[in-house]
Amino acid sequence: MIQDRLIDLIDGALLPSGAQPEPGDEFRTPPLEVLGYYRRMVRWSWVPILGQAQSVLAVVRQPWDIAFSQSGYGTLLLRLAAAASGRFPPWKGLSLALTALVITPEPLAPGEDEVLSRVLETSLRRYRSVSLGLLRVNLGQEAIAFAFRTAPGDLFPEPLALADDLSKHLRRFVPLFES
Repeated sequence: MIQDRLIDLIDGALLPSGAQPEPGDEFRTPPLEVLGYYRRMVRWSWVPILGQAQSVLAVVRQPWDIAFSQSGYGTLLLRLAAAASGRFPPWKGLSLALTALVITPEPLAPGEDEVLSRVLETSLRRYRSVSLGLLRVNLGQEAIAFAFRTAPGDLFPEPLALADDLSKHLRRFVPLFES
């Protein structure tokens, strides 16, 4: 699969729900290449500023200095939260519900979902963000691994919708049943 096809699949999953594509960012120090963002405004209360949030999906290329591990991807989430917090101002929505789709050159293997689940426990409060989903995609292998956290109500369907759509086109490594 090529990157353009992946972007088309993301567009197909997120644009019908009202998400707006936005251009990405590139940072040299620390290295981070965000290929693009998808943002959707969410209203969860009648309180003017406090009752608004932004659901943000960031499509990121795995930085060269980040290895696939719980601490490495925790660092990646912190970098991404800082970039998204600077990109999307708090007066448009105080909280950011952040989902990261990481394009990686490293082959995916069974058991990665568990590591991604532990990474989602990384606190991003300093950046007014809550990580709801982490998806890892290897385009050459045409494989995907992902993990999610629950969100209040049905306010943030983007991570699950994206995983459902991408799972139709990319392989998953499912652990074997043990008796």
